[in-house]
Amino acid sequence: MHRPFLILLIPLVLGILFANFFKINVLISLFLFFFSLIYLFYNIIKGEFKLRTLFILFFMLGIFISISNDSRVLKYELNKRVDCKGRVEQVLYKDDSRGKYIVSIKNINNKTIKKEKIILNIIGSMDIEIGDKISFNGELKLPQENTNPRLFNYKMHLKADKIYTTMSIKDYSITNIDKNNRTMRHDIKGKITNNIENLFKSHLNPKNSSLITSIILGKSSYLEEDNLTIYREMGLAHILAVSGLHIGLIAGFIFFVLSNIGIKRRANILLILTIIWTYGYLIDFPPSILRANIMFSILFYSQLIHQPYDSINTLSLAAFILLIINPYYLFNIGFQLSFAATFSMIILSPRIREWFYPYQNKLADTLASLFAVHIGLLPIQSYYFNSISLLSILANILIVPLLSLCLILAFLMIIFLYTVPFINIGFGYILNIGLSIQFKIIYILDSIPLNTIRVSSPEFITIVGFYIMIFIIFKIIRIDNLDKNIARTIIFISIFSAIWNLYILATDHSVKLHFIDVGQGDAILIRGKNNNYLMDTGGSFLPNMNIGKNITLPYLEKHGIKKLDGVFITHFHEDHYQGIGALLGNIKINKIISSDYPDDEEFVKGIKEHNIPFAVVKRGHRYSLDEDLDLNIIWPLDNIDSNLNTNNKSLVSILSTEEFDILLTGDIEKEGELLIAEAMSDNIDIIKVPHHGSDTSSTKELLESIRPDIGIISVGRNNMYGHPDSEIIERYNKFATKLYRTDYNGRVLLKLDKENYEIDTFLQEGHKTKPTFTEFINENSLIILYDIISLFLLYILIKTSYRSDLNAL
Repeated sequence: MHRPFLILLIPLVLGILFANFFKINVLISLFLFFFSLIYLFYNIIKGEFKLRTLFILFFMLGIFISISNDSRVLKYELNKRVDCKGRVEQVLYKDDSRGKYIVSIKNINNKTIKKEKIILNIIGSMDIEIGDKISFNGELKLPQENTNPRLFNYKMHLKADKIYTTMSIKDYSITNIDKNNRTMRHDIKGKITNNIENLFKSHLNPKNSSLITSIILGKSSYLEEDNLTIYREMGLAHILAVSGLHIGLIAGFIFFVLSNIGIKRRANILLILTIIWTYGYLIDFPPSILRANIMFSILFYSQLIHQPYDSINTLSLAAFILLIINPYYLFNIGFQLSFAATFSMIILSPRIREWFYPYQNKLADTLASLFAVHIGLLPIQSYYFNSISLLSILANILIVPLLSLCLILAFLMIIFLYTVPFINIGFGYILNIGLSIQFKIIYILDSIPLNTIRVSSPEFITIVGFYIMIFIIFKIIRIDNLDKNIARTIIFISIFSAIWNLYILATDHSVKLHFIDVGQGDAILIRGKNNNYLMDTGGSFLPNMNIGKNITLPYLEKHGIKKLDGVFITHFHEDHYQGIGALLGNIKINKIISSDYPDDEEFVKGIKEHNIPFAVVKRGHRYSLDEDLDLNIIWPLDNIDSNLNTNNKSLVSILSTEEFDILLTGDIEKEGELLIAEAMSDNIDIIKVPHHGSDTSSTKELLESIRPDIGIISVGRNNMYGHPDSEIIERYNKFATKLYRTDYNGRVLLKLDKENYEIDTFLQEGHKTKPTFTEFINENSLIILYDIISLFLLYILIKTSYRSDLNAL
């Protein structure tokens, strides 16, 4: 069987995806797995081998390992106060006021358990280091899932590190710190980490020190957020992660040095493998370095035994091993970037190299590799970072060689630290210059106008289509000898799909309201057929919570919104307007509208710098937002009582389509509601519940006058205000108003058509719910039928048109 690990990897990945997206009966999945295993052995005994049996077996294996990885002891202690004893494995962050650690728990409530890692957040200053044994008391929680579609999923991110629970405590909850019983591994690891940090801090400026330390130790937390963003947007994210590039440089440099001092090839290779595996061990084996180490080990072994080396099969083996170790690596961005970049380089580089004919040299090889990686990473770059750099190739050509030289210098400095440390004075000076030069180059490229295109996060089918198109363009999939009837069928299906999608787009006059989950605040995206508006932007009064940067802006970018035709600020409390700071300069805003002038000087300065018109409106103003979509301002009045508080001066409006009226209320309270209720003559279909469900709002008089069918509460989970108030919930229930709330449902999407409306919630009762396979089939039967036909045609295409290039996959 040619390239067996590629064949085994495909069903394994499909099984992991299936287990992640569907609700699965554990007993049935285990039965099918063992039945497939027995059936495979039965066929082998009979002297038969059926590929489909192997495919089913490894598909079920993918499901099985996904389920088994979710079975953890600590999850049965959730939301309980427990006494824990464990050892600090990593210090993720520490300053004078707080710290974040990975702790391996070995004892809970005086019961010994199999070692399990948690994230421990400590508020307060504690002298805790790698290897310390600590005892503490606190409440175990599940990590926070993303509550808005396409945004960062912290829970899945931790699963890739086999961490399933978190705990946040005050420093006084630490009952004991034992620094005397560290293991040799932790002692060595802690000392080496501290030595590396101090080495670069003492010889480099802070910015350069943070960069090279981040690369060497494989932790982006050392880098400032702004610099990290620039590297990502310039298409240089891959050089910040410890990867094949770094391992190749280390291995190549060591091999060159040892070869030139007379070390024999076998001993040279063994020493290199020892070094790269020890290095990976010290930095906790991120997926990218595991992939690189496995591939280099097999490469060197094939050279020693004089056997051919198959890059695709080896890459597949590396992916297979990693996913068996932890199936959630599949959803880790480092895993995806590493394997996509390597696969693209292996498959596309030889074909791109032909473009440079007759110039076949090292420069041509380098350019071909850079183009291949750039093409292969485009969908991933777009999905996670929502940007495509037009200067990425140039940036890689200029930065990668320079940073590679700096990396070699950095490793030499680490070696000299333990041998002849005084030499590092000179090497540090050179390294400082090199890193400063590369920063200057990056800043110059970043300052070039229009160097980056902002894009929305592509759908999964779009990503698959992109790679199929690339395979066809580079003749990995051959279509030149395709049967004419099949070609006509495919062309017909493609044209039909394009026409159908254009028809759906042209006839879709629906209005969509996205009630974004911004925690304890408001942010409502109003999307018409042609225009986009934002009602409030979210925000927080807490200095370490940038809601605009972390939620509002990414949400808009991932939905492809580059321009807002207007931003309505209901009132100037932090949880309603502070997020706009992150939008300024990143999203084009045509105008800002509010019920009053802001007192925030920074806000005023920002809108002036970006030349954004600002308007104050009162009752009677009316805006036509889009086709059959109007916004009627009903509050405040021109002669509003100056003694009313800021909440009661909130901008209140009615958003109207042909059939439906939505009352958007800001944080208006009882005094304002009574005045509005007097003026309301028509029933309201949907209400944005005022003031996050506070007992100061949602008066009986208002609800009697409007009698809404639907109420949507924008509120933070476990907020300190006790919103929404239980009496208010009961009041809405008496009026038969169905409530949705962002703390339970995450993002709430309201879709209004001419005759009806639909509500889609991202979460159910605070968690994502997986449908059963049967439920999914019933809900998406037409789409699935269409996809089956398309995949069947694709199968015929591949089976018919592959020639000798079939082996390239």
